[in-house]
Amino acid sequence: MKLLKNGFVVNMETGEFSRQDVYIENNKILKVAPNLQIDNIEVLDFTDKWLIPGLIDMHVHIKKHFANYFTAAGITTVRNTAGSIIELKPFIDANGSEMEPRVISADCMIDGPPGLWGDDTAYNINVDNTDLAKQEVARQLELGAHFIKVYGWLDPEYMEVVVNEARKHNLEVSSDILYSKKVDALLAADIGID
Repeated sequence: MKLLKNGFVVNMETGEFSRQDVYIENNKILKVAPNLQIDNIEVLDFTDKWLIPGLIDMHVHIKKHFANYFTAAGITTVRNTAGSIIELKPFIDANGSEMEPRVISADCMIDGPPGLWGDDTAYNINVDNTDLAKQEVARQLELGAHFIKVYGWLDPEYMEVVVNEARKHNLEVSSDILYSKKVDALLAADIGID
């Protein structure tokens, strides 16, 4: 239990800010108000400091050795847009006691041959047929991926297969089409990329 006193708090609806006290218990904000008085609690002086909501970085490729830099910058959640769910499992299952962000993650990116990043690795797979596209979505679902990531060299036909398979399991599909020769943003949206 902590009471953060006299910090500047931004009203996210109006954009106005004011000095407020913030009462936190079990890592949850329970009350925000001026001049809170609570007995037998740790009090931290936040005079002339800003208290903001935790930020979310929507596109990262995180590793354990630099994860704490995110939280140091106020980022409490990251969306890892391709990686290895097995490698990230300790992050994903964390209880919040470490100074690391919460991780929402895709597993390896699904690309088309020859693969922008080369041959298949723990971080990418090159798909050139419907069965392999379906199998890869099923594999990632089994691992616990929060969403699926496709990459720009994936043929539109197989991109659509990935999207349809993901939808069956209420998974979103993210895409990086920067180097794509066949898929632009409009076609990606048509296919169903989120």
